Amino acid sequence: MTRRALLLVALALAAAALPACAGGERATRARDGRVAVAIDDFRYRPQVIRAEPGTLRFDLVNRGRLAHTFRVSRKGQLVAKVSSLLPGDRATKLVRVRAGEYRFFCALSNHEQLGMYGTLVVR
Repeated sequence: MTRRALLLVALALAAAALPACAGGERATRARDGRVAVAIDDFRYRPQVIRAEPGTLRFDLVNRGRLAHTFRVSRKGQLVAKVSSLLPGDRATKLVRVRAGEYRFFCALSNHEQLGMYGTLVVR
């Protein structure tokens, strides 16, 4: 393979490893007021959640190798928080949500800046 081809392959692999922007990911719809969220190192899966107003249950599992938190905010106000989940830990959080857009994120260190965030759209 030529140098140029190797460079293109390396760039493609590097781009594939980057966290996807929440705007480009297909939304997961909460079913029966519940949504499962897997926490990986520096990424929530799913990153975009759609739900109806009311009580929403988050079923969280940390599949990463590091501790992570789960916070939900709306217009800069914290509406829910889950303290550090160690690798393998599970937690359930009930949150009362009304129509609008929310952000969920990890509050540890620079985890949010590394891609640990997502969007909750309630309609």
